[in-house]
Amino acid sequence: MKNQSYQDDLEVAAASLERVLSSFGALAPGDPLRIRSGFRGPSLLHTPGGAVPMCPERDDARVVARGWIARGAMLEDGRRQIVGLSLPGDVILATETIDTDMAAWALTDAVTLDAAPLRSAVMEGRDVSVRMLDAWRRSRSAERLRLARHVIRLGRLSAYERTAHLLLELYERQSRLGTTEPGVLHLPLTQDVLADILGLSAVHMNRTLQQLRRDRLVDYRAGRTILRDRPGLALAAGLSVIEDVSDESMPGD
Repeated sequence: MKNQSYQDDLEVAAASLERVLSSFGALAPGDPLRIRSGFRGPSLLHTPGGAVPMCPERDDARVVARGWIARGAMLEDGRRQIVGLSLPGDVILATETIDTDMAAWALTDAVTLDAAPLRSAVMEGRDVSVRMLDAWRRSRSAERLRLARHVIRLGRLSAYERTAHLLLELYERQSRLGTTEPGVLHLPLTQDVLADILGLSAVHMNRTLQQLRRDRLVDYRAGRTILRDRPGLALAAGLSVIEDVSDESMPGD
């Protein structure tokens, strides 16, 4: 049963990672098999709030198969600042995202797999196509760009702009996976978690979502959020760094 569970998790993780990488560039015919051979068991189950162990000294790399993972800082007084979100198909690299002041933890029930063998193969250029190397590099560049965007969000945007910008960014990322309905964002996050991402109080977060609803831009519900007017939401974000997402084309086409 455990082996079957791991095989199921491996197939889900590999398919999601393949989809993400393909959204940055067409992969070579042998790359999907190379991705599937780049994991090692067992898969780890994470409950909400549970830590995702990462060791920079071992160059740990984990791929999210299911659920949402947060990366950020836990302060001594109980406050926290989330600096990044990892969705299914995303690679969490200890050397890039985790240090003595940072942590990774599950926001929902989640499953991650050890992808250190795949990361080593990519870093060494071993049995990996040029196309896959390019897609991997582009995906890591996108992760660094998201962090830069987040700094700008927290430093210069209003609560209203921050929220609009984050919702559009998450929609774009889910569109790469092909997991969105037109105008619908899967968002299994509470308002408290959104506040921790956007550096707001829970009260300010609630007021901001209410204002977006009154402006007929967003219909927020925990688990499922309707982006009623994406062009209007882009104007509200006040920052032109969101990639265009077309509902007529799937990621990687």
